[in-house]
Amino acid sequence: MMRLSRLLVPLICALTLAAGAPAVAAERSATSAGTSDVPATQLDAIRRLDFMVGHWAGSGWVDTASGRQEFLQTEKVAYKAGGQVLTVEGQGRDKADPRRIVDTALAVVSYSDETGQYRWEAFSQGHITESVPVVGDRFFQWSLQTGGPTIRYTLRFTGRTWHEVGEYTLDGGATWRQNFQMDLRRVA
Repeated sequence: MMRLSRLLVPLICALTLAAGAPAVAAERSATSAGTSDVPATQLDAIRRLDFMVGHWAGSGWVDTASGRQEFLQTEKVAYKAGGQVLTVEGQGRDKADPRRIVDTALAVVSYSDETGQYRWEAFSQGHITESVPVVGDRFFQWSLQTGGPTIRYTLRFTGRTWHEVGEYTLDGGATWRQNFQMDLRRVA
């Protein structure tokens, strides 16, 4: 009986692994099939934003009608949908009381082969912003039109740092005034 047990245990293990192999292969096939349906140019365009990917933390300030407010910020930037889009998920907390969340936002960056342009869709404080961002070497800029001022955010990345400046113009871009700054470090 002992001898039979020594033979059966490895056999059962081998059969269990063999039975699971088709499921693993099917999962890999489905994942790669979904990715292979996405045009390579689209995947390559999103990969140009690789410098943004990671977990970031730091602080910043924003000028509001009631004065300057300082905040602590985290950003999680990740590829989703098989590398087809990039998500940017941020959370700001009151620097004086870090338990209090002052802002949450989610943005999705995609690329259209049809237009040859990136697309930025951001969701924050009940607003939806759609924009065509400017993408450069370790550089990302997006803007939005409001009923009054035009607002733009310029992000620059150097090594492990993310420096972002927000500005607005009331004269069609002749002059810009800074009203926001954020400085983050890559933490993961």
